[in-house]
Amino acid sequence: MGNGFKFFILLLAGFLGIEDHTSFRGWAQEKPLASEPEAIPAAGTPTPETPSPAVTPSAVPPTQADAALVRKWVRQLEANQLIDRDTAERKLVEMGSSILPDLPAVTPRTSGELKIRLERIRTALQGVEVESFFKASRVTLRGAYSVGDALKQISEQTQNPIELQGEGEGRQVELTCDGVTFWEAVEQVMQQAKLRIRSFSTTEDLLVLGVRGNLEAEDSEDSGVRVQPFQTGPFRIDALSTRTSLPLGGGADGMLEFSFLVSWEPRLKPIFMRVPRKSLQGTAGEATELQAANPAAAPEFSLNLGGCSTQVDVQLQRPPRSERSLSNVQGEFVMAVPGERHQYIFKNFANGTRQTEKFGDVTVTLEGARRNGAVHEMRLMVQFGDSQGALDSFRGWIMSNEAYLLDANEQRQENVGLQTYATQPNAAGIAYLFQINGDPDDYRLVYESPAAITQQTVQYQLRDIPLP
Repeated sequence: MGNGFKFFILLLAGFLGIEDHTSFRGWAQEKPLASEPEAIPAAGTPTPETPSPAVTPSAVPPTQADAALVRKWVRQLEANQLIDRDTAERKLVEMGSSILPDLPAVTPRTSGELKIRLERIRTALQGVEVESFFKASRVTLRGAYSVGDALKQISEQTQNPIELQGEGEGRQVELTCDGVTFWEAVEQVMQQAKLRIRSFSTTEDLLVLGVRGNLEAEDSEDSGVRVQPFQTGPFRIDALSTRTSLPLGGGADGMLEFSFLVSWEPRLKPIFMRVPRKSLQGTAGEATELQAANPAAAPEFSLNLGGCSTQVDVQLQRPPRSERSLSNVQGEFVMAVPGERHQYIFKNFANGTRQTEKFGDVTVTLEGARRNGAVHEMRLMVQFGDSQGALDSFRGWIMSNEAYLLDANEQRQENVGLQTYATQPNAAGIAYLFQINGDPDDYRLVYESPAAITQQTVQYQLRDIPLP
């Protein structure tokens, strides 16, 4: 290369503000920070077609991700050198799940390697987010408070909305919460203020508490038998009742029906719950083992109707009449919980062109947009890589996902109707109707959906349950 050409290249690089002019591809990226030493990969460093070395995401993500730093490492994902690309991927994963909103979406223009790396980063960070999501929220609160103020503080610290119905808001409580779980903090308030969970008092995703008995009666909370609730992570289980039955004129041995209330932190917003009976077992007295009356059953419950609790009724073998209590009942249930919500946006749909957008585990395809009488029909096919059984069991929850139009002034226009037109094990087709005045291409179609669905298996055990 002649000196004159080299001078031209250096001059052009200075004009464009390019520090790294050793390669044309490197012009669009920044060098790693000098203060952050880079690891040298061992022999056999994987190519984009093979999995990258395991990287442990930050267990405690930063409260506010440095968006500029995220953009820097994202640009470096397309660097010339493999070591630079691997370093950028590792740095992004180490920043923690708080950067998920700052990661660019994968589009048809995204290069193959960048797509692979972004999906790998997003999968790793979503795994950390899910793990953190199913941990109990923590509360620190000490001193004397009114019930209203105590519940407000607990709600603000955990992002769990709480509503108090009826009287009792001004009643004083003394709290000793030093990093305790959400349910432990709520239990302190409930016991001192004589409150109980009102499980069917709202259609919103919040915890509703109400007065239990007469606030003036000091012993009102002891008017009935109380079993110690079981708490694990963001879940709480309360025993409700026991009832035995014995069929007359038959050879059946009868059964014991045990009812309990499953509550969860409102922030979870689960879709459905499955209760496999094969895990159910109990002990009456000291040694009488009781098995599930119907071990093959695994009933499911829809949970997207509001509130943060549901009643579960299970059946066990009938214990001998001589037994006065169940020393323990244990089992498990499975919760399906949606992940972070994402906006899938479609533009220029007037000609009916098929458009697809993928984010996380969900692919949304605008299969067609056409005029249907006085309205425009938009057909969306929503497909989950793994819906965790949520679509097979309760398709109704997906109908609550929002779909709307935004005009040029960012004004929102709601749909005027919807209906399903296709169902598959992991997908559902939904047709939305909109009244559009003017050119449809002046609008954007926005569909909001969780980017993944996660199942969590919860084991429980309740002790010392009185028998009738």
